[in-house]
Amino acid sequence: MSMVMDAAMEAWDRGLSTIPDKQLCGKHIADYAIRRFIKRTGQKGQCDYCGNTRVVIQLDTLLYFITDALLHFYTDPANFMSYDSSEGGYLGEVEGPWEMLENLGLNIPDKILWDDLYNSFDHATPWADQQSALSDFKYEGWLHFKHIVKHQSRFLFIGKEEFRVGHQTITARDFLKQIIGDIRRQRMLTQIPTGTALYRCRQHLKMSEVAEASDICAPKAEHAVNPNRMSPAGIAMFYGALNAETAKLETFDRSDRTKPFLSQAIFTPKEDLLLIDLSKIPVISPFDQENWELYDRVEFLRRFLREFSAPISRDSYAHIEYVPTQIITEFLRYNFKRRDGKKIDGIIYPSSKNRSLNALVLFMDHYECLKRLDFDTSNLVQEKVIYLK
Repeated sequence: MSMVMDAAMEAWDRGLSTIPDKQLCGKHIADYAIRRFIKRTGQKGQCDYCGNTRVVIQLDTLLYFITDALLHFYTDPANFMSYDSSEGGYLGEVEGPWEMLENLGLNIPDKILWDDLYNSFDHATPWADQQSALSDFKYEGWLHFKHIVKHQSRFLFIGKEEFRVGHQTITARDFLKQIIGDIRRQRMLTQIPTGTALYRCRQHLKMSEVAEASDICAPKAEHAVNPNRMSPAGIAMFYGALNAETAKLETFDRSDRTKPFLSQAIFTPKEDLLLIDLSKIPVISPFDQENWELYDRVEFLRRFLREFSAPISRDSYAHIEYVPTQIITEFLRYNFKRRDGKKIDGIIYPSSKNRSLNALVLFMDHYECLKRLDFDTSNLVQEKVIYLK
């Protein structure tokens, strides 16, 4: 009787209710970690959802596995949150267990399985994110980082300020060092061989403004007056792409009626370049218990990546919005060492105009571009893109 009571109590702690006596195979769930769990722990039998004989597990075994993630990332709000019946309940943001699992990306396409899983939960049981609720600024991970560097401490934050990511409180410098290690381990590096075509565009007033490499490579420091996604005003970098379409998309501003001409050039590196490739950020499942610590850092990188490729209007506030990505870019630029001891040459990232295409930035100023990149004037293409009435 005691064992039955213990099992019932554990199910209650997990937000579970009555679970159907069924078994399923991995075909019905796309998540790699859940499929791997089924393969590792299951036995050959008949799946109640497709009728095929495969490796299957009991539905209650699956529910205990996926609620491990629920218990890892969330908790009962009664453990930390005030309750006031006159105010309608808990004084904070709470959700049901199923909503929390969907927040973690649980996706069940099979309607019958979805119904069985959903109905196995006690939806009266509330859950909450204790880490987010107790954070000093109610920012987690990337959001906290953004808030601090944009509005509180831009230069001292990296070394001293601690912030919370997942289940750890850590200085930004140490955390970013961990990310550098993850970039190496996850092989998020791309080599651009000597002679590879790198496309760069410039929108300008007169066609005659662009005739040679110095007119269309990274600007001189005194002309780098506007902040960019990865570089503040005064620091010039080479923004480009690996194809003409992306370079044009990233550069052309139809609303700028003062610059009716667009020039496109091809530069080629004189030596192999090594770039961090943010399009290679790995997919880590929140149900992958072996990689929960990595999951927290990858989620930070994903938010960082969204900022890299998020459209930002060029208004007076743009210089503030760019600060977080500028800080991390600078940290990677000067702290990520190649095996030969040299620094990396740049970053590849999804285009802000089309996320299926990649743009790039090279850590080269005006003079480094002229020294390290070849330019052929025969590849210069110019067109009028805005017609004034």
